[in-house]
Amino acid sequence: MKKIYTIFFVLLLISCSVKETEKESGVQHQDSTTSPAVKPKHSGNQLLFTKEDIKGIWTSGESENASISIEEDSILFVDTFEYLKYEFRNDTLIYIEEGVPFFKTRVIKADKDSLVTSNEDGIRRLWRFKD
Repeated sequence: MKKIYTIFFVLLLISCSVKETEKESGVQHQDSTTSPAVKPKHSGNQLLFTKEDIKGIWTSGESENASISIEEDSILFVDTFEYLKYEFRNDTLIYIEEGVPFFKTRVIKADKDSLVTSNEDGIRRLWRFKD
């Protein structure tokens, strides 16, 4: 009977050891890979996005018309036909009126088809406008 208890105890120790090793290798594997959805576009102090990434005609999808047109140094709000100057630094779009910055929004995503920004009001998703 003593042999059965000893064998059972040894098997228990071995199984715990194997599970602990599997957990450690799983954690190491997760740390070394990045999810494609969260893959960073930069490393260190490099620019996240450029003006070329955000320039274009964009729509929010709320109407059949374009919402904004981001040009070289200004943004046209199509509904009000109002132009505002802007600056673009790293990942931040800064609206300027009469030489004074008054609104900032962070660019989360900018690619050929979509532009996603975030500020204190929430997240705004825009799509490249196609006629």
